[in-house]
Amino acid sequence: MLQPELVEPAREAASEWLKSGQGVDGTIGVARHLKPSIQLNQPFAPATLIFLFLSFVGFALVTLSSHPTSGYAALFLYYDRVPAFTEFSDLWYNLREGQYWRILTPIFLHFGAIHIIFNALWLWFLGTRIETVFGSIALTVLVVVTGVASNTAQALVSFPIPFGGMSGVVYALFSYVWLVGLVTKESAFKLPPALFPIMVLFMLISWLGVFDMIAGGEVADTAHTVGFVSGLMCAAITLIFVKKHTEPAELQQQILPEEEQIEDEHR
Repeated sequence: MLQPELVEPAREAASEWLKSGQGVDGTIGVARHLKPSIQLNQPFAPATLIFLFLSFVGFALVTLSSHPTSGYAALFLYYDRVPAFTEFSDLWYNLREGQYWRILTPIFLHFGAIHIIFNALWLWFLGTRIETVFGSIALTVLVVVTGVASNTAQALVSFPIPFGGMSGVVYALFSYVWLVGLVTKESAFKLPPALFPIMVLFMLISWLGVFDMIAGGEVADTAHTVGFVSGLMCAAITLIFVKKHTEPAELQQQILPEEEQIEDEHR
């Protein structure tokens, strides 16, 4: 049995022990420095999430419209309500009217559940990797540039047939991740070796019209191809930028050991 005269000294000793940082309380002491046994490695990618959200909004607009290219969805097509049989009957009509958002917004319109699910999965798979390595701004610029390029190329060959979808951007993100990963050996960009030939094969087969019946309409093959090429071009620009900014640092790291060796020899 603990003697009464020892209770207070024991309490003070315990209090001092906890204050010293040696305790196991959840907010102080040893536990404060322990890492959780389970860690979530999935990065937080706000830009990717925003693009996914806008894609599902576009899918909802198309689904809720009486016709896929009518209602609010029509506001985001590349061209809409172009006057027929006039000198203004071309794909640039809406842009001349100041509706500049249309050069990008078709990437968010999706015509069917398979369409949105396929693109959403690829967007998450590739977008999070790019955003983790280069940041949200870089991913946003990449999506906007390749989206505008693939949309405009598809508009040139499809007018006046409407089109939409993130597939052109997905192909751009894929080729971007593949090339940058191939050159830099970035672990986040490491893809299964068989994935590149499979994606290219699918893109080439699609030009034969094989997937048109499955999609229930004409597949935007031009957008896919231009997206793929524009992704490679953006990757090349990135590699030039990375090389330009890493070479001086690597050279400096090589010079410093040599200078230290010379100093040691003179001592």
